[in-house]
Amino acid sequence: MIKKKLRKLMALIGLGFMAKMQTVHAADSPVTGVVHESRFHMPFPVQKGGEKIDVLVRVEKTNRAYGFYLIFVEDQSWSVKKKESLRRLYDGWGGVDMGSLSPYPIRIHLQIDPVDKSNTARIDVVVTEREPVFGRYVNNDKEIWRSQALYLGGLSEGVYRVRLENLAAVSQIDFPTLFGFEKDTRKY
Repeated sequence: MIKKKLRKLMALIGLGFMAKMQTVHAADSPVTGVVHESRFHMPFPVQKGGEKIDVLVRVEKTNRAYGFYLIFVEDQSWSVKKKESLRRLYDGWGGVDMGSLSPYPIRIHLQIDPVDKSNTARIDVVVTEREPVFGRYVNNDKEIWRSQALYLGGLSEGVYRVRLENLAAVSQIDFPTLFGFEKDTRKY
């Protein structure tokens, strides 16, 4: 009987502490104070809908464009069939008629807001079209990162808050995907 009363008392104390705590959902949580520089990459899976990212990035004063990318990670050890499947999704070519494009299944909401209130540049787009930009070998040529542009353009110098949300589940993607932020340094 004493154990039963002690358990009830512990439960009430726990409820009392929880009542004082504010409920915070992942989408409402404050962004961390870490400001990421160019060549920043982090996992952003798109198999389920609703995945979100909220980060701060720094744009330097430059005459080069900055890019925000969805990166498809292709492992060189995969079978030819799996590699071709990823490339069809990346490029869009496929189906019976190799001259037609398959629909792009990915829908991503991208918001880029300046932290400095004097900067009025704001980007708010829903990306529904494929835009292959570049591929590169990484990890001692064991992987190929194939980049789809979410936004590629000029931004004023400063710190920006970048929020990404996957609006559609894409269950057929059975490979890693990344979010990438990079200054365009390629030589033309």
